[in-house]
Amino acid sequence: MKLLRIAGAAALGAVMSLIGAGAAAQSANFPDRPVKIIVGFPAGSGNDLIARAVGNRLSELWKQPVIVENKVGASGQIGAESVARAAPDGYTLLLTGSSHLIQAAVARKGPYKAVDDFTPVSLVGTGPLILEVNNTGAKTLPEFIAQAKKDTLTYGSAGTGTSPHVAGELFARAAGVKMTHVPYKGSAPAQTDLIGGQVHAVFQVTQVALPHIRSGQVRALAVTGKTRLADLPNVPTMAEVGLPQASLEIWWGFLAPAGVQPGVLRELNDSVRQAVATPEVQQRLARAGLMPGSSTSQAFGNIMKSDYDTFVKLVEAADIKAE
Repeated sequence: MKLLRIAGAAALGAVMSLIGAGAAAQSANFPDRPVKIIVGFPAGSGNDLIARAVGNRLSELWKQPVIVENKVGASGQIGAESVARAAPDGYTLLLTGSSHLIQAAVARKGPYKAVDDFTPVSLVGTGPLILEVNNTGAKTLPEFIAQAKKDTLTYGSAGTGTSPHVAGELFARAAGVKMTHVPYKGSAPAQTDLIGGQVHAVFQVTQVALPHIRSGQVRALAVTGKTRLADLPNVPTMAEVGLPQASLEIWWGFLAPAGVQPGVLRELNDSVRQAVATPEVQQRLARAGLMPGSSTSQAFGNIMKSDYDTFVKLVEAADIKAE
């Protein structure tokens, strides 16, 4: 019996060694086929622009195709769920932002766990939102607030439970006004309707708003960050106009399914950080209104856990509910 136990232990050890060797080989060869980046919002949205900027560089580094796939719906949940259910082999990634956690805080009982069902890879940048109106709207934020106190104005967002939705609710509460939320399936269609006059205002991600502000199609009234944007030096922060409660800074980053092997995760993190550090990518992200910046997987995970708790409290305080 003792000999059998020894033989069994030896066999088990051999099997585990083979598994370990296989995992190491997979990590060393990663990636040896195309990698897919899922974006839960339409082409032209803020997340989409970031995914393509970083994805192009990743493709050059890996010498493998990096495919951006837009899986639109449910304020990004459809795309996120597809990644949460994907094989944890590193070949399916999610480019998402703070809305990933806000949406989960709003839904609470969604199709996945926003933190536990994902492996954080790296941040790629941070930035504020911009409160913008079309050219027939108010010229200053005090003028907009005065108008909102007389009439119920509408504001568009990228969808229920997204960062722009939360920003609108925070602003309305801080300014003491009532505004009607109009959710869209992404930031790009919300921007189109703002330009066309279908909504009075939009709390917009910088990478979508800036080109239209520069072209004069829309007007920026305030930014939700702690400091003014270098591209909009004359546009005040919410705090500067007496509404610090309406401040909100958001992040963007890459997530993988939970359970990615350490070796593959290291390759993903190293490659994303190298891509974000590339001058061309930094310029593209900066032009889009982001402050480029990467992180370790662990640091990103800590941020996600802390932010999720914060967003749960924020959503409850602002009484934001799924529509």
